[in-house]
Parts: sequence; structure tokens; C-alpha cells
Amino acid sequence: MKKILLATLTASIIISGAGTTFAAEDSNQEMKLDGSLSIHYRDQLDKSNGADTTKTGWKTTLTLNIDAPLAKNLDAYASLNYQNINSNAGAGWINDHEPSGADKNYAALSAYGLKYNNNGYSYVVGSQDITLGGGLAYDNGYIGKNNLPYALNVSKKVGATDLNVIVAKTNYQAGIENDKFYAVQGSYAITPETNLGAMFAHVSYGKKTLSTYHLPDSHVNFYSVYGSHKLSDQVTLSAEYLKSSTKTDNQAYQTNLSYKLDGKNTLSVGYYHAEDQSDIVDYNEADMTTTCNTNTQGYTVSWKHNFEKNISLKIGYLNYTKINATSNIAGGTDRNRFYSTATISF
Repeated sequence: MKKILLATLTASIIISGAGTTFAAEDSNQEMKLDGSLSIHYRDQLDKSNGADTTKTGWKTTLTLNIDAPLAKNLDAYASLNYQNINSNAGAGWINDHEPSGADKNYAALSAYGLKYNNNGYSYVVGSQDITLGGGLAYDNGYIGKNNLPYALNVSKKVGATDLNVIVAKTNYQAGIENDKFYAVQGSYAITPETNLGAMFAHVSYGKKTLSTYHLPDSHVNFYSVYGSHKLSDQVTLSAEYLKSSTKTDNQAYQTNLSYKLDGKNTLSVGYYHAEDQSDIVDYNEADMTTTCNTNTQGYTVSWKHNFEKNISLKIGYLNYTKINATSNIAGGTDRNRFYSTATISF
């Protein structure tokens, strides 16, 4: 009931905010609309005990973001999404668990809540996507009404330091106990070219998540250091190292190098190693990491071309192998994937 009330209240406020009543205190306040349309193709080969499986398919995603001013320093926000995935895509492509049938179509109000800014502090409360550290522990940009957590997200900039505190609870479908987690993180600009950060997170898993993935611990701590360094105007290096409090399979690291060829083209290459218990597990989506899967190690290569300011094409390839023969969470096969994504932002 609380979830329904929050969603209804946010939607009502946004619709009301489209008028002039709430903008009366500040004539510069306007409702903001933006979003994106992306078309993604992949050709993927999974290798498992000599049995090769090829998966190809298309995924189209439309996102509309709405930000409506309510009063001075107070906004309501929402993100609406539509997604279609064709029948050849295979398991693991859809970003929610309700669609079914040969052609999967799904529309949802994925995120909604309130934003408040005052005296240098930023507060976001509601359903929202979250990134912890450099993304190894948790990087939830999924869509779907059961995929984003409810959270209180507080940020503050102190000089060259960005501080962030998050308290969150997952939003699983009825009958599934939610997970709870909190995090403290911060990054410091050592120089204009170098940034260094640190993150601590603690998660308490619900019984269903714990049993589904056979997790060894119901309470887990995560620690990471991460950062980036601009080697030149064209070349940027970024990296993260993470360790969890589980006894085994508890480390992950990644490093990425990007080279800006010109104003329109960027090449990127990365290597990562992510052990089986090295990220926050999600009941719906399993891995919550920016790496390809836990219990795997491998590399990624990509090229991105910007046709115009809001139109881009990214083409990439990833290759990874299993670390252990078996896994509780993911990384059950060796994998090669070619993909391309065309995106129009507005």
C-alpha cells in the first residue's frame, strides 16, 4: 500500500506541476523532459562443457524522464520506460520478470520520487538507480517496476571532495522479502587530472535472495577504492579494486583505458576480474556489477561514434572465461559477445 501511495502521489504531483501554480515562487522553474531511444543488437556465443549456444537478437528501449518543480529547491521526478525484445534474444535480456510470450513488450514507471537541494546538500528519496564506487559492487541502471530500489540518497560537496550517503531497500514483487543496504562513499579531486575515491557498503539479504543464490552470508560488507587519471587530453585511465567480507571468492578489480581520437570518435579497452562473491546480489537480476558477470575474467573493446550531439553508435566486443567451474550467482559459461547500440537522446 505504501508503494502504491508513493507512486500515485508522485504522478499526481508531476501532472499538477506542469501548470504554473508550483512555479509561482521562482519564474525560472520549468518542467523538464528528456530521454532516449536505443536499439541494441548482440550476437553471443556461450561455451559450456562442449555444448555451444548462440544467441542473437534485438532490444529496443524508450526512456522518458520527467522533472517537475514543486516549490523552491523541491522537484518531483519520474522515469517511464518501454522495452521490446525479440524472440531470439534468449534469457536474461528483459529488465523485469513480468513479460512473456514470443515477442516481449514491457512498459513501466521505473523510477519516481522527490529531489530537494538546499545549503549545498542534495536529497533524493524514492525509487532510483544507484551506483556504488566505480560500479563493481552495485550499478543498477535497469528498468522495470521491480528492479530499482527505494532509497534516501544524500550528497554534499566539500571543496574538492564529493560525499555521498545512501540507505536503500529493494523493491521486489509481492511475496519476496526485500534486501536492505547502506553505503558511504566519497571522491577527492587530487588534481584537475586525477580523482580518487573510496566506498563502504553493507547489505542484509532477504531470505529468498539468500536461498535462491545459495549465498554463504546473510550480511556482507564491501570495500573499494577507485579513481581516474587523465594521461592527456585524449587518454583517460580508470580503475577500481574491491573486496567483500565473505571468506572466499571475494575480490574484484577492473581497469579501463579510453582514447579520444577526435571530437566524434572514442576507442576504449578494459580488463576485469570479478570473483563469485564480489558484488551485491539482486534477486531479480543476480549480478549488480558493471563487469560482465561475476566468477569471470576477461576483456572488452569498444568504439563509439557521435554522429551529432544527441546521436551515437557504439560497437563492441567482450570475451570472458569462468574463474571457477561452478558459481552461485553467474558466470556459468565462457562467453564471446559482439554488440552494437544506436542511441538517440532528446
